[in-house]
Amino acid sequence: MKKMLLLLIAALTFLPGLTAQPLMERLQEFADAQRPSAVSIAIIKDGQVTHHHFGRLSKADRSPPSEHTLYEIGALSSVFTTTLMLRLAEEGRYNPEREIAFYLPDSLSPPRFQPQRCAEVVLPGNPVRRIMSCSNDHSRASVCITGCDLASHVSGLPNSGLGLYDWHPIGKAAFLTGPATGLRSAELLQKLGEATFKSEPGHSYHFSNAGIALLGIAMENATNQRYEDLLHQHIVRPLRLQDTKVDISAEQRTRLAEGHNNRGRRTDNWHFKTLAPAAGLKSTTADLANMLKTYLNPDQAWENTILEGQQARVDVSFPTLEHSTQAAYGWLVSYLPEPHPRLAVWMNGGTAGYSAFAGFVKDEQIGVVVLTAQAGAEATQLGMDLLKILD
Repeated sequence: MKKMLLLLIAALTFLPGLTAQPLMERLQEFADAQRPSAVSIAIIKDGQVTHHHFGRLSKADRSPPSEHTLYEIGALSSVFTTTLMLRLAEEGRYNPEREIAFYLPDSLSPPRFQPQRCAEVVLPGNPVRRIMSCSNDHSRASVCITGCDLASHVSGLPNSGLGLYDWHPIGKAAFLTGPATGLRSAELLQKLGEATFKSEPGHSYHFSNAGIALLGIAMENATNQRYEDLLHQHIVRPLRLQDTKVDISAEQRTRLAEGHNNRGRRTDNWHFKTLAPAAGLKSTTADLANMLKTYLNPDQAWENTILEGQQARVDVSFPTLEHSTQAAYGWLVSYLPEPHPRLAVWMNGGTAGYSAFAGFVKDEQIGVVVLTAQAGAEATQLGMDLLKILD
């Protein structure tokens, strides 16, 4: 582990503009907290990418990971889904501002928010108690959700869809039984129809994996194509990504790092179907670095998509956030005051055995990818620290 770390530090110190000492201290701290599970890091600066790795692929295969090692990326998958939404919108095949009900067959009823009427009720006793009593206000029309609501997490829908699984990328993971692999679109919509909304659509940020999954369903119905086929056609192939997929091949499985829980114990991989657009992708540092290079320096064909995708839209409030943050389409945008003011665009994710982070600062032309084969690893903290050091 220490040998791999020293090689990592030695390689990084050759990048222009890096301060070696803070980087060495931060990476040493991160390495000390890791078990021998695989860790892959990619750093992008001024169009150049360096890849650095430590740990091992698995207990059986003790070889180190590479830029082509696959990891589950959890909710970082949502960035691909929201980018796909914008690409389809540019082609006129999907309108994010339209209610998703337009894109679903009559047999699949989308969740609708029913406005409520609330009044204070005084309960007798000593002391007197006052509570708010709310009931559906049928004098007001119900509110349907748009693709824009889903992409920016202001749909008001719950996170996981009534116990399918629970993972909040900003907060801590609460692992249940993993995703329901046989879940169908109709079942997800039924569960969401029974769920209590966190807020009225379009008003407040409430992270929702189920909402991103619903966006994937709407796009599939709008185009009559499978989500993964759309992803390959509009993002994976144009950006020359090699290994970003939901269902990986037998050859790719040999390059999948063995996942571990936050105690360092081996975990089973998660398998997705309906929930794949939210958290079902596997990827590599090579692919994610290529994606970030497009975001940092888009050509004319991608410029509108990139600008629209990283536009801050709603404030995000969460106890573990260290910086003022807003939500874009899939991405989060944080104001970093040090070492000098700039905006970092980022997203993270994880599953029962993996943690992931990808972020960039466009004005500085820098980007960072951190993939680990261990749940609960501080990949986000490391990624943000590297973005601060890489000036």
